[in-house]
Amino acid sequence: MFAVIYRGFVYPHCDEEYRQLWKTIADYFITHCGAIGSTLHQTASGEYIAYSRWPNRETRDRFWGNEATHMFSADIQETIAKLKSCLDRTKPYDEIAMEIIESL
Repeated sequence: MFAVIYRGFVYPHCDEEYRQLWKTIADYFITHCGAIGSTLHQTASGEYIAYSRWPNRETRDRFWGNEATHMFSADIQETIAKLKSCLDRTKPYDEIAMEIIESL
């Protein structure tokens, strides 16, 4: 199994919109792209952390990233663009990609 952690700060006026957009995208990836699941967290400092699980890196890479978005419907492309526009890019974080070794 493969997991990815996405981190970022959301503009305060976008909190509710970001949560709804994340839910739409996560559901789409689970329903149509082979994702196993995703969880959204928020820290006390306001940072959002999303954790997504995939069967393997290849499946995730096939459906995520700038190169892959052309495969999606216009609605999902727009949703991804809106989600990204909610993120404060003055505080960027790289994603953390990990192979899952053990899971209990």
